[in-house]
Amino acid sequence: MEDFPDEVLLKICRHLNFTDVSNLRCVTSRFAPIGAEVLIKRVRFHVSQVSLERLDAIASHQVLSKAVDTVFFEGNILANVGCIHAFSRHFEADHHNIDRPKTPGADATDREVRLYERNRQKFQQEISTKYERYRKLYDAQQTILNSGTYATLIAGSISQFPKLRKVVLSTVGRCKHVLSERFMTMFAVDCALPLEPDTCHTKEQLKALLVPQDQPLTVIRELEVHVLSPKFFTGFLPSHTICQVFANLKVINLNFRLERDDRNELDIMTAENCYGSFANGHLRDALKAASGLQKLTINFDDFGYFGPCTHLKHVLGESVWPDLDLLDLDCMSTTQEYLIDTLKRQPVLTKLTLGFFTLEDGRWTTATDMMRKELRLNLFVAHGVLEDSERMHPMHLIDTDAYMEDFAEFSLTNALDMYVTDHDLEEEDYHPLDDENFTDPDELREDFGPYMDSDEAFDEMDCSE
Repeated sequence: MEDFPDEVLLKICRHLNFTDVSNLRCVTSRFAPIGAEVLIKRVRFHVSQVSLERLDAIASHQVLSKAVDTVFFEGNILANVGCIHAFSRHFEADHHNIDRPKTPGADATDREVRLYERNRQKFQQEISTKYERYRKLYDAQQTILNSGTYATLIAGSISQFPKLRKVVLSTVGRCKHVLSERFMTMFAVDCALPLEPDTCHTKEQLKALLVPQDQPLTVIRELEVHVLSPKFFTGFLPSHTICQVFANLKVINLNFRLERDDRNELDIMTAENCYGSFANGHLRDALKAASGLQKLTINFDDFGYFGPCTHLKHVLGESVWPDLDLLDLDCMSTTQEYLIDTLKRQPVLTKLTLGFFTLEDGRWTTATDMMRKELRLNLFVAHGVLEDSERMHPMHLIDTDAYMEDFAEFSLTNALDMYVTDHDLEEEDYHPLDDENFTDPDELREDFGPYMDSDEAFDEMDCSE
């Protein structure tokens, strides 16, 4: 193996498991850097002392630090559950029925009542123990957040990865399907994690990642954030600093959510008023600076049921991205003319996703017809509701005839995708948004089935024989 070129050794390492690569690195000094490139390409960390020290150790390692190309920050902060009564209410949920002692019936014997009381006291004691453990974890995390070492360790580590190309900040999800095993082990509280939904802390977290030690990180090519306070782009950082970071980005995926104090105003104000500060143009300028952009996703966690969050022009402006292939937008308002002109300016755009979009002027039937004739899309995904001054078009509706024939669920989303992307469609007079044959799937299931007798529900899983 000593005579093999580096490229061959690298391919061999990629077929080995973690332990074997670790052992191979110990054989010779030549194998060490090659194995490191496979061993640690992606570093994932969260807000705990152990995790931050691990990040710092990898960043300080002369060999391992040179192989890292992705940093994933699990920025989830534990919620401040102020009293045991609030914590206990979680265990009243249906999925804890098995754990919770069953209340004895009116005809229960004295022994059954005493047994219930003992089990109830034991259950309450277990909850108290879990709550004490949770408060210790919460207090420890708050100590780290309020210490100077938190931002210092992150900022000091990020700048030591010379091959860093992708940065991810995630503060959503609270289960093992989203969070890492290390996170779940560190914050094991024997129940669904009570995480802080407020996004106020995401500004400092993203700043630590993108502007470490007050120096804009210009080496990265991909940025992904779920979810981010919109105030990051409304004066939190100077516009020119953000533009420096964004200048070399090729993939941008931003998901916004209002901070808690601003979300409270959604009940009395429209979402667009709450996001009014987007009109200052910092986000628009940052995206414009990314001249080599290939994929752009701008979504809003404050979903479209509150109305559009901002106008499309506040996000895209008059920008032209010569390499933009994918555009994914939701919860915005625009006009038919501006939307079509913006899309036509992107010379290589082939994939478009729009959700909960409102046309202030124009109609969606006309807009999608223009997309079909004037754009060259091979994928168009519309979800949620497309709304104009005349109609609302729910995308979840399905074709009645297709469902009646074989229970196939051909949605309005599917029909619209086919209409916009099939440039050889012969039915010039047909438009799916005008088709009255699309119906709510729940109504069809209720009226036409498929029905299943309770005795037949588990026939395919019957192992009695």
